[in-house]
Amino acid sequence: MKKRILVVACFVLVTVFAFFQINKTIKIIEFTSINVKTENPLNIEKVKVYQGYYSINRKSDAEMFSDTSNQVVFDGKGNGKIKTEYGENDFLVTYDNKYYFQFRQFCTNDNDRYIYNLKFLKKSNKLYLEVAIDNAIKFERPMNLMSNAKKIRCNRIIDEEKGHYNGIELN
Repeated sequence: MKKRILVVACFVLVTVFAFFQINKTIKIIEFTSINVKTENPLNIEKVKVYQGYYSINRKSDAEMFSDTSNQVVFDGKGNGKIKTEYGENDFLVTYDNKYYFQFRQFCTNDNDRYIYNLKFLKKSNKLYLEVAIDNAIKFERPMNLMSNAKKIRCNRIIDEEKGHYNGIELN
């Protein structure tokens, strides 16, 4: 009887291990997740995260708010809809329908899984977003006011003479 239990336990362990190895090559289950934290006095229920595609060729950031094709992946709580795909993975993060920040992550493998850690904090009366994506990128930037979105493109003030887009949006 003990031998049978040991054989079944070994079979289950090998099967689980094989599944996770296969899932690295052929994504069967999406293990990507998003974690959002806020510092006092900020409220996590005022956070919304959209995932979609936001063209860098937009006239201003205001265009992003009219795109209804983007999926909400966090709305006060995780909903399990976040996923990574090969290429550009764009995110629009908003707080209290007053602040926003948009960023892009490039994925080189469709089967990679990431843990997106977002933290909202207040410094010197400004709202900041801290992003840490496992094995990918890490940054902290001030959020933009939505009321200024017509003057901003890719999180920078529009300067028609010099331009400003740098390809990674985080300088």
